[in-house]
Amino acid sequence: MGLFGKKVKGGKEEREPLLLTREYRIFKRVEERPKNWFEKLNDLAISILKVKASEDVKRQIEPAVAFTGLRVTPESVMSLVILSIIFFIIAGVFSIFLFGIPIIGGIMVMALGFLVAYYFLKYPVNLAKRYRIKASSQIVLAILYMVVSMRISPNLERALKFAAVNISGELALDLRKLIWDIEMRKYPSANEALDDYIRKWKLENEEFAEALRLIRDSQFQPYERAKTVLDQALTVVLEGTRTRMKHYAQDLKMPVMIIHMMGIILPVLGTIMAPLAAVFLSNLLTPAHFVLGYDIALPIIIIWFINNTLNKRPATFSQIDISKHPDLPKPGHFKLGKRDVPAWIFSSLIFLIFFLPGMIYFLQNPDFLVPPVDPETGEVQPTDPNPMLSLVMSSFIVMGIGFGLASYFFLSSFQFIKIQKSVQKIESEFELALFQLGNRVAGGLPTEVAMEYAIDELKDTEIVGLFQRTLKNMRTLGMTFQQALFDKNWGSLKYYPSRLVENIMYTIVDTAKKGIKYAAEGMLRIANYLKSIKETQEYIRELLSDTTSSMKFQAYFLTPMITGLIVAMTDVIVQVLVKLGEYLEGVGASQAMGVNFGMISLGAPSITAALFQLIVGVYLIEVVFILAMFLTKIEKGEDPISLKATAGNMIMIGLVFYVLIALFTSSMFGGLIKDALAGLGII
Repeated sequence: MGLFGKKVKGGKEEREPLLLTREYRIFKRVEERPKNWFEKLNDLAISILKVKASEDVKRQIEPAVAFTGLRVTPESVMSLVILSIIFFIIAGVFSIFLFGIPIIGGIMVMALGFLVAYYFLKYPVNLAKRYRIKASSQIVLAILYMVVSMRISPNLERALKFAAVNISGELALDLRKLIWDIEMRKYPSANEALDDYIRKWKLENEEFAEALRLIRDSQFQPYERAKTVLDQALTVVLEGTRTRMKHYAQDLKMPVMIIHMMGIILPVLGTIMAPLAAVFLSNLLTPAHFVLGYDIALPIIIIWFINNTLNKRPATFSQIDISKHPDLPKPGHFKLGKRDVPAWIFSSLIFLIFFLPGMIYFLQNPDFLVPPVDPETGEVQPTDPNPMLSLVMSSFIVMGIGFGLASYFFLSSFQFIKIQKSVQKIESEFELALFQLGNRVAGGLPTEVAMEYAIDELKDTEIVGLFQRTLKNMRTLGMTFQQALFDKNWGSLKYYPSRLVENIMYTIVDTAKKGIKYAAEGMLRIANYLKSIKETQEYIRELLSDTTSSMKFQAYFLTPMITGLIVAMTDVIVQVLVKLGEYLEGVGASQAMGVNFGMISLGAPSITAALFQLIVGVYLIEVVFILAMFLTKIEKGEDPISLKATAGNMIMIGLVFYVLIALFTSSMFGGLIKDALAGLGII
């Protein structure tokens, strides 16, 4: 629901400025919300041990606490930090002396305590960064709504309400809290409240604070001067957005290179050493080490670095609001006919089709995946007569995991994306439609006649249907322009569920009450606003095009190709070294050549090619998803729908490419190597 509720006046429905949204009623109970886990831990910590915070810590934590509304203090945070360190030190000591864990394990437990303590220390600051990123995506839209509202009526509180109710996310809650404080008489007027709000955002987003100041000051200016000041407010926030994103795009080159090299290329190339280590250090390295390194540690490190990079992302634009679309499925569902079907049903079926053959094969032949170890000698005993078949079966397991995830992401997002693109197209054409209608109205034509001319000019666009339905309602049902747009049953906006279009059309209808001249001026001015926003969006897309293209190339082609080649090389190298070790042992040359001493032994590897493929395949899925997350957040900000769609496509295409390269290369080179060894008499 928007800002404007409905009332009956003279038998006709009208919209009046009432703040009746469900979100706002919930927000009025904000101070009664239960404390979150971090606030509870802080309360517990300060009740056990009180630690005084230094001035540096206070300077970091106090602004973050004020910005996020966390109910903690610098002293409680420091108490939690110190108690965390003490707890993990005690746990490390007990693990060594009571549970017999090796000393290195106890030291790792203690080191974990310092990492946890650091996380607690930085939690308020990091929360403020996440809050800023989520809130800042709505900044441009909030300024647009406030400027439009102030042009209709120079009432600051009304403008704040109009923006607060018609945007979403953290910034909407932030503005609603401001309105709530005004209603609760925390501030004597909206001007004083906005002064505090400007100071709050000054350090986080200077152009947003400046735009708010201009909007506040416009109410004290003469009418013509006020319009110029309001125009300047939107210009300030758009120019600031362009500048910030330009610098961010420039600064992205190094982090993207680091993520590409340190997080993806070098770890993947490092797997070249894995088969050698698996053979020569089979007594030290186990499959658990590879799982821990590739499937757990590396993804965590990459995600940590990516989040640090994303925390510096400036404000851009809010996502298309499709919540009012009548054809929208439930989250995690897709429409089949008129029914909402859970996506997990089909994705689970796809998962089982690929996963079960490989799993059944290895349940029947577990030694083919993890070879047994001789209890007397401690040596690995290879038993797999057909390593290539095992490699294929382990690939089926990876495909089951990857295709299951990809199909879920696709099925739960493809209809959302289709609706999102449809609404996006409507909003992109709305600026042109508004300009055409405004020009005709400014020429002195009645609204009905002006729409006829506008329809002729817009006949190749999707937005033309809005005017056609509106004109039909006015002529066949005898509705006013307002009723033709907003009628609950027949209003044309019902078929064009864009919150932006609805809110802008309301402001035009409201402006038209002052006269046709004001309505025309409002249409043309708003059309110019929307055009400026569209130009800024295109500029930002162009800035980020090099970065996004590079990341897509990595996810779709480069990473799957390299991992596929590594898996194939692993299969070949392991087979060669095993056969060579068996040959040397058979001729009694291993001891003479010095290939069996201490921790190093030439023999069967501790990990099979099938298991190594399984580990690398899971790593590939994780890396591709991380790249999809990074790409989506850089390009579009917080957009779960686009993230699912991007991740689904990338995982599907990347995994197919990876499996084809791994199996084809392994079969081709495996045959050549066997022929070469046979020619040498080794096999």
